[in-house]
Amino acid sequence: MKPAWAQAQPAGVHTRQEIEERTRNMNVKLFAPRRVAAALAITITAGATSLCGASQSAMAQAAPVIVGNQTATAIVESVDHEAGMVLLRDKAGNLDTVRVDPDVRAKLPVLHAGDKIGLRIVRTIDAVIAPPGAPMPESTESAAGTRTGPHPHGMMVSFKRERVKVTGVDTTRNQVVFVDPDDITRVVLVRQKPMQDFLKTLKPGDEVDTTVMDAVSFSVLSRIPS
Repeated sequence: MKPAWAQAQPAGVHTRQEIEERTRNMNVKLFAPRRVAAALAITITAGATSLCGASQSAMAQAAPVIVGNQTATAIVESVDHEAGMVLLRDKAGNLDTVRVDPDVRAKLPVLHAGDKIGLRIVRTIDAVIAPPGAPMPESTESAAGTRTGPHPHGMMVSFKRERVKVTGVDTTRNQVVFVDPDDITRVVLVRQKPMQDFLKTLKPGDEVDTTVMDAVSFSVLSRIPS
């Protein structure tokens, strides 16, 4: 799995197959449909872990990079409230099943078949060299919303944090070799300019804490009268 600062494109959203794969390795509870969210994004800056000691270089921390910021609409085709599964149809007619975990959806508006919803998604990424002895980063998430009124709305924010160990750096090719949390060695091309600058501060043996922030806001634009 690529670290946040090495991702060239936002992975933003997850289908059922992707959900099953990712939840085996991490606690991911924020899901949006592949095609709908491919056109979406949410804006928030991910707070990077602060560096200890004034002697640390400012370049040892990459500023958050906004990967995308778009909007889309979808129609709710069906809802399985018990399983937390929602079937959405986008403007092109594509169908996608999305899942929201119970502890998250309890804070969000209840969706019904026929609802037309507007969505906005933004993903940011950032990274920082972990100081020696620093505790392992923890992933967090939150949700909030209102269930009343003609246009209920909600927001979900997820910070996925992990630590990788750098084993090789090629600043000419903007490539980095690292060992991910699953103890798998990866070779990744770093595409974002801020992350390329960050790459120049790295050396083999460095441990890097990465953060991927996904935020999804949505509102019910219209619904079929009950």
